[in-house]
Amino acid sequence: MKKLFYLAIVAAALTATSCATVFCGSKKTITLDSNIPVESAKLTIDGHKYNNVSFPYVVKVKRGFNETIVKAEAEGYTPTTLVIDKTFNPVSVLNILGMVWWAVDAATGAMMKPEYNYYELEFTTPQPAENRQM
Repeated sequence: MKKLFYLAIVAAALTATSCATVFCGSKKTITLDSNIPVESAKLTIDGHKYNNVSFPYVVKVKRGFNETIVKAEAEGYTPTTLVIDKTFNPVSVLNILGMVWWAVDAATGAMMKPEYNYYELEFTTPQPAENRQM
């Protein structure tokens, strides 16, 4: 009976390695939308540039402990910035048998995920010079 118990533990250990990395990967797909109809915007997501973007726009962003910065520009509107915070990925809890697997998930970033799957960029029109308050 003890041998069967130990065999079950070894089997579980071999199949549960780095669960978040295996099941979720190191990137997460999110949707970016806008509060205005934009046919051609420019996005910069963590330094990567995307031109001629129309919304809604589906993109993969890195998981990890650092926030993701999205900068958006559209003709006739003030550029806008969106900060995507990260939260704990509960799939990582499946690594109950070893710290090595937690370390793999932490190193690949799979331990964290973007807080939401959907984000809306808030574009505003620039105010004319005579309407600005000093």
